[in-house]
Amino acid sequence: MKKQIAAVLLVLVVVLIAGCTEQMSADQIAARMKAQYESIEDFSATMVATSSFGGETTASTRAKIMIKMPDKTRFEYSEPAELAGMVMVRNGSTMWTYEPAKNQVTKMVLTEDEPFEMDYVEFVRDLMDKNDISYKGTENLDGRSTYVIEATPREGVVGFKTRVWVDRENWMLLGMEMYDKDDDNLISKIEYRDATFNTGIPDSEFIFEVPEGARVVERSLEDMMPEKMTLEEARANLSFDVKTPSYLPDGYEFDYAMVFGEERNRVSLGYSNGSERLHLGECVSDAVDQPESMMGEPEVVSINGNDGEFMSMFGINTLRWSADGIDYSLSGAIEKDELVNVAESIQ
Repeated sequence: MKKQIAAVLLVLVVVLIAGCTEQMSADQIAARMKAQYESIEDFSATMVATSSFGGETTASTRAKIMIKMPDKTRFEYSEPAELAGMVMVRNGSTMWTYEPAKNQVTKMVLTEDEPFEMDYVEFVRDLMDKNDISYKGTENLDGRSTYVIEATPREGVVGFKTRVWVDRENWMLLGMEMYDKDDDNLISKIEYRDATFNTGIPDSEFIFEVPEGARVVERSLEDMMPEKMTLEEARANLSFDVKTPSYLPDGYEFDYAMVFGEERNRVSLGYSNGSERLHLGECVSDAVDQPESMMGEPEVVSINGNDGEFMSMFGINTLRWSADGIDYSLSGAIEKDELVNVAESIQ
């Protein structure tokens, strides 16, 4: 849900920027963006999402979705085959998930039932700083009139080219395509078909009924999250020798560690400076598959003589590298040079 809303916000930003006839501050743009977004009361559509590699579709997902602000959602999946029949319903602070293959319902009480919020101003500034925005005119998409906007990472910025289709009446995302910025290969595509807005979706659509014979299990987000622990406790629970940085940017200090995996072969170390966060992940090489970058070809950097990758997206910079049988990932809202300084001090 959060990723979808973030995508909608990106669309609102670029449309507002494209339509401005005079210079506006990030604060003004963010205020207009928030006002437009808050006018949406409910939304329904068939969501079709595909991912591609080498010009061929590698995965496809189809779901009927309904969203009612501020905290009600319903997803019913029909594709792929392994997800067909899965239902996910959120109603306030409770999330229900039905998995037909297991004939199991998971009830989860969420820790927060507030509507999704984000730092609008920071989001707008980051988009304006790192992308060239171009307005491509209007097109009809699935029977609705849309604005077509293209955001291209500026020279030297690691990212992906994005083309979006925005409903002209309701300012909601109806389509989005992401391309590798270096060779324009399609990476992923999402469409919202048969979209309707503010139709007064009844609350009854978000009441979940347990299928007859299904087993019900209750879980919480706390159950799914590893326990926060001290560095000493993490070292005692890991199957390898965790390493820590001897250098941190001014104001940052160790906060907590979390150990993952049944074999205790992954750890995340959190550092904080007030509300700012820096995360260091370490895992035994080949313990987990490393995800392919969705942001084009990463920038190659040297970390103590080892080749690493630098990526940046929406204000978060990330370094990934391997050394002595351990895969590292370092992420935070700090500059690349500072990330490298921290990475090179890990021992």
